[in-house]
Amino acid sequence: MKKRLLWTILLTMILGLMWVSSLSQALSTIPINNGNFERTYNFDVWYGHHRSTHTLYVSVPTSLYEYYNSRSHVISGDSDYAKYATPSVFKSIAENIQKTTNNTPYSDEQFANAVLTMVRQIPYNKSSVKYPVEAIVENTGDCDVLSLLAASIMKAGGLDVVLFLYKGLNPSHMNIGVYLPYKPVYRSWWITPIGFEYNNKTYWIAEATSLGQWKVGERPELTANSKAYVIPLNNSQKESPGQVSSNLDAPLLSSAISMTLSSDNSSLGEETRPLTISGAISPVLPNKTVTMYVSQGKSTQVFKTTTDEYGNYSFNWNLTTTSTYQIQTSSTDISNFTGADSEKLSVFGSYRPLNTDYEFGYSSSYSADGAINRASMAGFGDFINQGVKEFLKSNVTGTGALLSGEFIVLDSNETEKQKEPIIMPVERFISLPRSRWPVKIIIQEEILPPAIPNGQFGFMLQQNDDSNYSASVRILQNQDVSKITTQLDENDTAFMNASQITKENTWYKVTATISENSTHATLYEENGTPLDHITPRNETETASQISVLLTFNPGAVIVFRNLKVEALDKAEPTVISTQSLENKSEPPAIIGVVTIVIVATVAIALLRRKRRSKK
Repeated sequence: MKKRLLWTILLTMILGLMWVSSLSQALSTIPINNGNFERTYNFDVWYGHHRSTHTLYVSVPTSLYEYYNSRSHVISGDSDYAKYATPSVFKSIAENIQKTTNNTPYSDEQFANAVLTMVRQIPYNKSSVKYPVEAIVENTGDCDVLSLLAASIMKAGGLDVVLFLYKGLNPSHMNIGVYLPYKPVYRSWWITPIGFEYNNKTYWIAEATSLGQWKVGERPELTANSKAYVIPLNNSQKESPGQVSSNLDAPLLSSAISMTLSSDNSSLGEETRPLTISGAISPVLPNKTVTMYVSQGKSTQVFKTTTDEYGNYSFNWNLTTTSTYQIQTSSTDISNFTGADSEKLSVFGSYRPLNTDYEFGYSSSYSADGAINRASMAGFGDFINQGVKEFLKSNVTGTGALLSGEFIVLDSNETEKQKEPIIMPVERFISLPRSRWPVKIIIQEEILPPAIPNGQFGFMLQQNDDSNYSASVRILQNQDVSKITTQLDENDTAFMNASQITKENTWYKVTATISENSTHATLYEENGTPLDHITPRNETETASQISVLLTFNPGAVIVFRNLKVEALDKAEPTVISTQSLENKSEPPAIIGVVTIVIVATVAIALLRRKRRSKK
């Protein structure tokens, strides 16, 4: 009995300490969720009769997948298939597989067979043509998709490969041709290797689909009576925005990349709006490639730079039109580390060449006495909205909805520009002495421009019916503001004018909630300090719409991040007051330690009491 009690005490303390240790580690370590697509593949390599099995850990950054996913997927002719081969994307995978095959007999053939083994682990499914990155991320593909993936990896490893298209079949089929200066060795001994001649070389058949375990040179029965049409890969993509990361026989380590955006008003011109996109990578390494994606609608531009000795990078980018852009940076060429994407920023630039706008009004917007017709500027609100879409638009269903997001208005540098006078020719009529008729003359006169109307943007959340809500973050048209004003008069909208308490070059966060029992919104500083809070005018009622509106000067750049809408299914959100609250709860780890000490003390006391009773 005594030994059993002691064992119980020891076991309890050991389990408790393990629990506290794991809990403390979980509390002190913040896992890096880089949003990558992670995959694992296995393959074998032979050296004589010895076989070694390896695991390849693969990571694809979201930005790389989105880039290829947004590109055109049209095949207008058979030769177009070559454009989908992207060997530079798979440089890391090829290098890691070759670490296991380079010192083996017939290393090129073993490398090709290892690639086929890897690709066959992607399930076969009929699909339209895809880029190889899409096949890995979506984990599916048919014969052409899997052949393009295998060919890209093989070509990245230095092999001479082509595509074989069997047009005589119904449906048609595709696999790969691999050039080897000898007959394949690792085929099944009873099979005669099959290849096709092209440019005085023999390219051996290599089947990439998962319908069998074919080696290089082994032909599927499906293609036995069909001749292959050869598609060379001369038109394959020579460069790519980034790479797929991989590591051999050990999981990849996590990396990270930061990004900030700032304006450079010192070099602000009449046709450009200079912006600086900068940040740093972790781990801190020099001469590593950083890619910047700038998307405008369906078009994406790619820019590249390298890090300095401290791991920092910087891009200078000019915004030349009034439009909305998505900007993100990515780092993918750090050995043994996953690629990393920065947060994605939605950037609205309202830059306009001032002189062009004023010249538009010169010929028709000035009266005889030189006064500016302010109606000529009335169209400015429409001008800044050309080509601008909503930054966020979403519908959710539930017992309530939460809209949240962060924004910053970069320094517009418009205050001084609006004060600059314009020198322009003005027609004047004067009466000369002893003349019956006035004489028209043209003089040079300074005219001060009118105050240019500000633009407006807003966070808006609306209840459509009992369980349906719509949310948007967008630049506002005049009719949008008029509608909100009308709803305010009807006490149907909770409204915040955030322009009164915000300033340029500072990040802020907005949260807005409509639920069955409440309607409220809160504006926060970047450090989480609440600045303002609103509820409907009549606190006993709820509103069907909540709006947080702000104004911005012409020439400003507005940046958004972390925009999202969430349905509130069960729990009612807590209304956050404008005063911060202290969290007085004790850390769970401390509670666990106290519990273990109490249990141990009680157990020891019981053990001593039993000893005394026996005496």
